[in-house]
Amino acid sequence: MRLNVKNIFLLTLGVLCGIILTSFILTNPFKPTLILTYKEFQRKNLELNQLKNQISILNKDIENMQQKLIEYQNSSRITQNVLMTMKNELDDVRLFSGFCDVEGPGVRIIIDDNRNYDISDDNILDYITHNSDILYVIYDLKNAGAEAISVNGQRIISTSEVTCEGPIIKINNQYIVPPFEILAIGDPDALYFAMTMPDSKIKELQFRQLYVRIVKEKRIKISGYNRKTVPKYIKISK
Repeated sequence: MRLNVKNIFLLTLGVLCGIILTSFILTNPFKPTLILTYKEFQRKNLELNQLKNQISILNKDIENMQQKLIEYQNSSRITQNVLMTMKNELDDVRLFSGFCDVEGPGVRIIIDDNRNYDISDDNILDYITHNSDILYVIYDLKNAGAEAISVNGQRIISTSEVTCEGPIIKINNQYIVPPFEILAIGDPDALYFAMTMPDSKIKELQFRQLYVRIVKEKRIKISGYNRKTVPKYIKISK
């Protein structure tokens, strides 16, 4: 049988197409298509909805936790502000109660007896410093705005006594003798002015010829009252 050129060409083309098709099939196998039944679709749809609900719940939990965090931060700031306010108020109470060491500007006053008096002088008591003299000087200092006062190292607080014990004076249950050093913290100019007024107790002591010296100070240190006080009668009113 005689083959012509046309038939040979067609035969060759067919063989080549077969080879190419076979190679494509081998390198790219067909994947089977997943076909869901109605029940399987319902189950998958249910699972999807459950997953969406879980995601929604988790998002709400995240929002709640974020809100709680914000509230905690705000509460923490409020607590810090309250604590700071209480601390400042407590510091003020401690400052003015007299139970802590303090420092500041003020005046230093030295008062001493007149040791050059004549024993036969009828006014001999005028040349001695009495507890009432110290009390009135303390009153004058307080009226002039003194914020802290001490006498010979004894801090003057609300319960401090200044009593006469013969030739000596007792303050805070401690005996002290002249010369008396009175320290007062406050406006130095105002305190000095009050002490040198014509009707002040200091002027009277000078008139009685006692030794008196007043010095303005830029920095005075006064120790706090270091003994325990127990109220016997006073209590907080409700």
